[in-house]
Amino acid sequence: MKKHSTLIAFSCALALHLVIGALLLVGVDFSLPKEKQQAAIINASVIDQKVFDDLAARKEEKKRAEQQEKERLRKEQERIKQEKIAQAKAAQEKAQRIAEEKAAQEKAQRIAREKAAQEKAEKLAREKAAQEKAQRIAREKAAQEKAERLAREKAAQEKAERLAREKAAQEKAERLAREKAAQEKAERLAREKAAKEKAEKLAREKAAKEKAERIAREKAAQEKERRRQAELDKLMEAEFAEEFSSAQSAKQLSEIARYKTLIQNKISRNWQIDPDMRGKSCTLAIRLASDGLVLSVKRSRGDDKLCASARRAAFKAKTLPIPSDPEIAPQFRDFDITLEPDL
Repeated sequence: MKKHSTLIAFSCALALHLVIGALLLVGVDFSLPKEKQQAAIINASVIDQKVFDDLAARKEEKKRAEQQEKERLRKEQERIKQEKIAQAKAAQEKAQRIAEEKAAQEKAQRIAREKAAQEKAEKLAREKAAQEKAQRIAREKAAQEKAERLAREKAAQEKAERLAREKAAQEKAERLAREKAAQEKAERLAREKAAKEKAEKLAREKAAKEKAERIAREKAAQEKERRRQAELDKLMEAEFAEEFSSAQSAKQLSEIARYKTLIQNKISRNWQIDPDMRGKSCTLAIRLASDGLVLSVKRSRGDDKLCASARRAAFKAKTLPIPSDPEIAPQFRDFDITLEPDL
């Protein structure tokens, strides 16, 4: 850039010198042949002295005028020359000033560019420094956070390990306590079991004894009841026989009707009747053994409560009268009978 500015300044100065030279050549005086011509004319008029003197005076005057004119022209040419020199100098100075201004402008631009580049470089350096600082701060912050996180994790791990140890110790203590309690419970249960087994054994022995006695009593009572029922049956048969014998005609009641009446009467003797059963009836399906033992009693139809009560009475009778006639007896092995409470 500096070399280019110097070349421009040199070109401007050379052009200025060429212009000044051309102006000087244009101002050269070409009047000498004219003066020689005038001198020849004056020399031709020497004859007349006066004329000559006049001519001499005029010539002198003219010469002075010419000299004055020449001096004026010289001065004018000198002035013009000085003006041209001044103009050339001014042009040179202007060109130099322009070149200097251009150089200064280029220098200023270069300085501005350098300054801008420097400012940009400084800005980039500041940005880089700020970025590096931010990165360093971020790294330091990350390192600090990592250290704090590791410290928290370590503290949490130590706390977890401590809690685990405490929990393990507590669990061990609880386990030992449970084992001790279980052992004590097992010993207590063993003692209680032994005592219970002993008590149960005694109770079973007592219960067996009581059961044997109860069975013996029940058996005796059943035997007594059977004998009583048999005696009652005999009495009822005797009563019916007496009733039938006193009847106008023995044929009015058949053997089947007679035994059904006997069965109804025996069930009625064991039947517990409530006042609310008045006017109700129940039909039972009864199945007997060959000796009259009650095998099963089922409700065929009738009031549920009344039938349940009659069924209990039939089972309570244990045996029911059954005819000895082989032709009639099978009819009483499985039969239905209708009962009505006598209220």
